[in-house]
Amino acid sequence: MASASSISAGDSKRFSGSHVPYNLRHSQTARPSSPSTPQHQLRSNNSSFASTSSGSSFRGEEDAIIFELGSRWLRAGFEGESTPMCTVRFGPEESRRTGDYRGWLNYGPSTDSERFASPEQWASAYELWGMDLRKVDLGLVEDKIERVVRETYNKYLLTDAGTTRLVLVLPSLLPHPLMASVLSTLFNRWRFPSITLLPAAAMSATAAGVRSALVVDLGWAETTVTSVYEYREVVHKRSTRAMKHLLQETGRFLTHLTSPSTQDPTTDELSVNFEYCEEVVTRFAWCKPHAQTEPTDLPNTTVSIPSPSNPGSEYIDIPFPKLAEPVEKALFALGIPECDLDDEEKPLPLLLYNTLLALPPDARGVCMSRIIFVGGGSHIPGIRKRILNEVNALIKTHGWTQVRGKAIERQRTRLQNLSLTSNPNLNTTTNNNPSSTGPSTGTTTPIQEHAATASHTPSIDDEGDNEIDFVEQKLQRNRDRDFKPPVQGILREVESLGPWAGASLVTSLKIRGMVEIEREKYLQHGLAGASRDLEHGYVPDRRSGLRTGGDRSSWTLAGWG
Repeated sequence: MASASSISAGDSKRFSGSHVPYNLRHSQTARPSSPSTPQHQLRSNNSSFASTSSGSSFRGEEDAIIFELGSRWLRAGFEGESTPMCTVRFGPEESRRTGDYRGWLNYGPSTDSERFASPEQWASAYELWGMDLRKVDLGLVEDKIERVVRETYNKYLLTDAGTTRLVLVLPSLLPHPLMASVLSTLFNRWRFPSITLLPAAAMSATAAGVRSALVVDLGWAETTVTSVYEYREVVHKRSTRAMKHLLQETGRFLTHLTSPSTQDPTTDELSVNFEYCEEVVTRFAWCKPHAQTEPTDLPNTTVSIPSPSNPGSEYIDIPFPKLAEPVEKALFALGIPECDLDDEEKPLPLLLYNTLLALPPDARGVCMSRIIFVGGGSHIPGIRKRILNEVNALIKTHGWTQVRGKAIERQRTRLQNLSLTSNPNLNTTTNNNPSSTGPSTGTTTPIQEHAATASHTPSIDDEGDNEIDFVEQKLQRNRDRDFKPPVQGILREVESLGPWAGASLVTSLKIRGMVEIEREKYLQHGLAGASRDLEHGYVPDRRSGLRTGGDRSSWTLAGWG
């Protein structure tokens, strides 16, 4: 009992003496000091769930567990709920073992300013995996996944792991080695009967209540733009301009504020704390409005933030417009010509415009009116409106064509001049001969004469159309009242509850996913056991339940294949 009290006292002392304020945006990621009963509503509509008798005799199956896995966190909860029960992050503090006292070490101001690190090394300790898999230890990734899943079950879900069906919400661009590591860890460490994979973009559209959408995910390592048409992912575009790039740019900005004279401007090393930099981005980062559409005066106020070198005792004053410069450089490539950017370094408005340009016209008109922003970067004030305004400016400038250059501009100017010179002649001819239908005028062609004669000649069909049909009028009136034409062809943003909420809704409705992985089949063949057959038009056999020429338990990777 004495040891428990001493540990809790040490924890409170360490958290009270921390130099980094707590993150308001990730308030639900707090780790409880001891396991406690989660405060949420009953997960079953059955009244026997709250009775004193055994629930197993009344309930046919347990609620499925939903995991949303990202490169920096894991969200978990039960099906049918609107929000996840917990969000567990990956970081040095969550990866400490017994005897690791790095959390209690207090580095002085002089020592902290001398600890320079490269941007990649500075952020690598706070992510589960990197995009360059050549430098990723997959064995370490599996150990971290096992630890975070055990912690989630033991401290938050408070249920037995492996007894119920598991639903994984994963991005569609997840590499196969990482997917194999995740599935192997879950199937080997626990006895899950089956695992269902759901794409994050389609689940975001489901949580928004739409069937087609353009999902813009401002994630950690990449920003992905996915067009979803009738719940199917059509086009993917991605860029490295995401939150990781923004944090690194903010770290450079704060490092230059801390030691402008000691650091070489040609070097690219950072000396500020990662948690401190993330807190500054969470609280103070904002995006300027588009200069062409909203020419407004920026506020000239000054904000005081804790000093990067000594956050516990010193404060520094920074002009408020300066805090928007890292967002401009990281996400919008301010000051960099488009010709100098690689395909994976496009700014966010150009990335979204290129995705719309790659769609067919019918899908483009539907998706551009249902733009969904998800991810941590979507919470930056002003960034959504800025992206939509710049995309609208690109559409007005270039239209829906991929051809660029001076020759195209000269051709457009020539066509405009031709249209301007041809319209006055046509108007003059019409005004001079308002009622002429014969060949007496030299400007009237036989086609125009025939069209003019046909327009003034009454026909039997016209007389029939003028008759009033009361039945048709009533049907048309009811049709206009019950059916509303879908909105399309305009840029419009749609709010979404996120991919986890969409997966919770789909799972609670007992809708089977395209990827249903059974334990025995995966342990036999791994990802190689997935079927590559893209033909889904089979006819099931009513007598045996088998496919016509296939195995009953065969499965496919669908969009991940």
